[in-house]
Amino acid sequence: MNREWNLHTGYPGNGSRPDRHRGSSIRRVDVLHEVIASLCAQPGRTIWTLFGTVLGVAVFVAVTGIVQTATGQISDGFSQLEATTVRVTDQEPKLAGDASLGFPIDTAERLCNLNGVSDATLMWIVDDEAHPLSIATDPYTQASTLPGYSVIAADNHVAGFADHGMTAGSALGPFQVDTGIRAAMLGSQTAKRLGITDLTVPRTIYLGGESFSVIGVMSSSSRIPQLDTSVVIPDTVALDWLGAPTQRNPARAVASTEAGAASLIARQAPYALRADAPERALADAPQDWSKATRGVRKSMTGLVAGLAALSLLIGCVSIASATMASVTERIPEFGLRRSLGARATDIALQIIAETAVIGVIGGLLGGNIGLVIILVVSITQSWTAVVDLSLLLLGPLIGVISGVTAGICPAVRASRISPIGALQHG
Repeated sequence: MNREWNLHTGYPGNGSRPDRHRGSSIRRVDVLHEVIASLCAQPGRTIWTLFGTVLGVAVFVAVTGIVQTATGQISDGFSQLEATTVRVTDQEPKLAGDASLGFPIDTAERLCNLNGVSDATLMWIVDDEAHPLSIATDPYTQASTLPGYSVIAADNHVAGFADHGMTAGSALGPFQVDTGIRAAMLGSQTAKRLGITDLTVPRTIYLGGESFSVIGVMSSSSRIPQLDTSVVIPDTVALDWLGAPTQRNPARAVASTEAGAASLIARQAPYALRADAPERALADAPQDWSKATRGVRKSMTGLVAGLAALSLLIGCVSIASATMASVTERIPEFGLRRSLGARATDIALQIIAETAVIGVIGGLLGGNIGLVIILVVSITQSWTAVVDLSLLLLGPLIGVISGVTAGICPAVRASRISPIGALQHG
């Protein structure tokens, strides 16, 4: 087609300069094709550019996920049982020969009368320094055959409170406690060590040479785990035989409460048990779990923010340095495109698109590598992996932000390349 050129300006038609601000004739899909072609043309350079982003995002996802998983293990370790258990300890000093218990004989009943208490018991561990008792099936054995095992004095509520089933025999009842019969229950581990598993034939054990009839063997329970390695005798027998609990191992009332009632029961229990001197009954309320973990959550939030910033920095530096070197290598290409009609904004758009795509790919790869690291650590530590889904979305997002940010300087440099400058460079 014939076109008339203005000999004075060198532009077609009426000689006016074309509008430099007219819309680009390059379609967005063409830009995408150019980006893919450029990245695939030199895979080695692309992989090197990806390395920093992959490393930064992988570290971010892995460390954050491991911290979340570890925090989850702490949450799992916090037992709901502990959150609903109130312990009241006798703080009254005992004089030599004092046979007072420090608690009323109906301690369990008084605690159960409080609104919010489901069960309660009174117990104490016999002080092995004040009363070194041997535990044996032979009356002539003087030394303990069960080092590390203990004798516990308790009321008739202990088996029910501990939620202990009986694998053999029966639990301590009001009859044994009220009459002071020398009866004993064995914990599961104690019975195993003594070789007592069948009570169809009456069995007897000897505590410090004194005989006790074995009336039951308890199954394991998590509520009072020390019962598993103990011999339980009636508290009335212990008082008559050994005297009051010592300051080293004082008597302790334990109450099981409804969820959320523990703090209230801890305030009420001393008055219910020792209205005459409530200060002598020290109630131990469970710690508020939300307060205990508040510092951990704050630390984790700061750690996540710091890792995100570090990942952005690593990704930006890696992509920017590699892309700047790439722009230098491609000066002839950009000069040729400019001479064929591509505008500076078209060149800049392609560079930023390339770095953005590299960032997305690096974020995806880094996120998956970080997830694998979390799973490996969780498996080796026998943890249950805890991964926030938003964490996996942050990987590509960090990659995109890193890519776009890192591509600005190389894009500006590439957009300033002129055809004449490209020829001079060549």
